[in-house]
Amino acid sequence: MFTIFGRTETDVSVSRHVSYDVPFVLIVDDEELLCREMVEFLRSRGLAANYETDPREAVAIIEREKPRAIIVDINMQGLSGRRVVEIVQGTGFNGGTVLMSGDPDAVYDANTGGANVLHVLLKPIPLQALERYVRGVLRTE
Repeated sequence: MFTIFGRTETDVSVSRHVSYDVPFVLIVDDEELLCREMVEFLRSRGLAANYETDPREAVAIIEREKPRAIIVDINMQGLSGRRVVEIVQGTGFNGGTVLMSGDPDAVYDANTGGANVLHVLLKPIPLQALERYVRGVLRTE
């Protein structure tokens, strides 16, 4: 059992990858429970969403599946979120990009560091706010 976003859960049965024929958002964060909660919520609101916890695999998914938007944690093991964004933008990804972090200093640095992103969010992100950002990003593309 775990508590996330104020809800106590025994299981979050959300599959990581679902094939979509419509624009979708990919959430990239090494905190799997957080990813699953965000994806479950977005799907329950009628939005197409997937997640990946391995940032290197996320790069391959972004290149292969071309999500409309990505939401990427700044601080991850193995490959930072900023580096993920740099790599995929270097391969021609032009979808909406949102960075997130639980570290206020990382959020400040990302906001002032010239990253080519639409938003930088401080975690935990209220789910309704996440939905607004995702809907906005999907509309701007």
